[in-house]
Amino acid sequence: MNRIRDAIRNRYRNIGSFYKMTILFEIVLLASLVFILGFSVRSFSLILKEKEIALGEDRVEDLADFIQGEYNRVYSLGNYIHSGDIYQIISRINASETEAYDYKNISDMQVFFSGISYADNCISDVILISQRDTVYSYTRQASYEVNPSYLFLDDDTIKEFLDSEDSLRIIYDDPTRYCIREREPVISFMGKIYDASLFPKKNTIGLYLMNLPLSQVEQTLHFADDSSRGEIFLLNRDGQIIYSTDAAAAGNRFEEKNGSSGREVYVSAKNLGTSGLSVHYRLSEEILSSQINYIQKRINLILAAAILVTLLFSFWISQVFQKKMNLLLSSMEEVQKGNFENRLPVDSQDEIGRISQSFNEMCEKLNIYVEQVYKSEIQRKTAEINALQTQIDPHFLYNTLESIKAKALANSDEDAAEMITILGNMFRWSSRTSVKMVALEEELEYVKNYLVLQSYRYNRQMEISIDVAEEFLDAVVPKLILQPIVENVIKHALDEVDRKKLVGIHARQKGEVLELTIYDNGKGISEDKLQQICEKLNEAKTQDEFDSIGLQNVNQRLKLMFGMQYGLQIRSIEGFGTAVKIRLPFAMQDLSRE
Repeated sequence: MNRIRDAIRNRYRNIGSFYKMTILFEIVLLASLVFILGFSVRSFSLILKEKEIALGEDRVEDLADFIQGEYNRVYSLGNYIHSGDIYQIISRINASETEAYDYKNISDMQVFFSGISYADNCISDVILISQRDTVYSYTRQASYEVNPSYLFLDDDTIKEFLDSEDSLRIIYDDPTRYCIREREPVISFMGKIYDASLFPKKNTIGLYLMNLPLSQVEQTLHFADDSSRGEIFLLNRDGQIIYSTDAAAAGNRFEEKNGSSGREVYVSAKNLGTSGLSVHYRLSEEILSSQINYIQKRINLILAAAILVTLLFSFWISQVFQKKMNLLLSSMEEVQKGNFENRLPVDSQDEIGRISQSFNEMCEKLNIYVEQVYKSEIQRKTAEINALQTQIDPHFLYNTLESIKAKALANSDEDAAEMITILGNMFRWSSRTSVKMVALEEELEYVKNYLVLQSYRYNRQMEISIDVAEEFLDAVVPKLILQPIVENVIKHALDEVDRKKLVGIHARQKGEVLELTIYDNGKGISEDKLQQICEKLNEAKTQDEFDSIGLQNVNQRLKLMFGMQYGLQIRSIEGFGTAVKIRLPFAMQDLSRE
């Protein structure tokens, strides 16, 4: 068992996250649907039962009212027979058979039948029978009229009724036996005709039959049109079913019928006064269960279809997301191998789309960073190689310069001696190749020495202005960041100027940025030329592509070291001068050394 559990656990661990989410979603959905289905079926069962009972009760009331009305009319007709001319005609016929053919008697009978036809259009047959078995009859449809030769007094049902103490009996009957054509079953009202002149003595002189077709009950009450599933029974005094919504039950005796669980869901009954009739309603468990089972099967079918569609849709969604995740994972593996050029397609704004967008931005930044670091390192190595290629033994250089200085002093040439001293100091400072960052004060001292040497070219007719506040002197700057720009001024700006030459350096802080401005009063730069220089500054070129360290090199060094927001800015007015602004982070810290 533990082995099986471990195997299932390991298999579950290897399943993708989206598949796990799909499985969990389906389990929760299935549990929810089963709960909802059970609750719905239970609720529906109660509602269905209440609906069936209410509908059955309405049907009981409708049938009871209808039958009670028919019974009252038949009872009234019976009283009319005993109080009018009808019983007298029957008495005369019993005394003399020839009375049956008397015109007046026949005419009175026709009037009586017409009155019944008008008073109650539900009664299909009215039959009057004398003790001589003389028959007067009326049938609403002439083609189904009563057979005049039928011997009613020999009929077992009628003989049993005549022998009983009942004055009126209501039974289920088939009139086909005494009609000329096959007839549908009827509710038959059989009543005895007494000699009213002998009242209260009950001397039977004949009987009457009034038939109510079962189809007339259905048509009048519209039982065939409703959706009730319960059974309706109309019983006579003897417990015979004289009408039922189940046609096969009519004519049989009513029996209590239990469902498969040994009980009925609902049973009710209503008695109809002195008629002895009663209406019963029975809603069996089988009938109710069959309805519920039918609906439950339909719901189960819909539920299964819904689960199948949900499974397919969830599987499709998980496949789409899994595909995107696999692509993201493979791209991450490529980045791990050092390939920063890989990009993910972003075709949505969902979680995967945002992750892909962030991944692309990360790769872009990594690519830029690596390129910056790589280029900075290449330029540093290139500068070191160039320095090594031109390196002269410092001791040899310093000894030689000291010899030249002694020779100049021996010849009383103080200018030459000063120039040699300055040049020696510059070589001594620049030969410290391991130092990459220096204090601004040292960088300014080196540039000042350089400008002093250059001033001898112009017979000391060049003014040097270094306006840097003491608070900026300990700021850290890249080594040799000012000299290339000052060299560019001497080389391109001052040679063609007749007025006294000026080179100045100014420093200021702007937020977290240190701005160093080198300015001159040289010939300036035309607008077109200035635009070309600014465009060239932004081109990424390595040091080997230039003849000397210049503006491009300084600009690229600043951007590679500190970021694209730093570098050089140039402003110039042709004929008046030029200003080059160096922007770099302002930092006060110990100088870093390799």
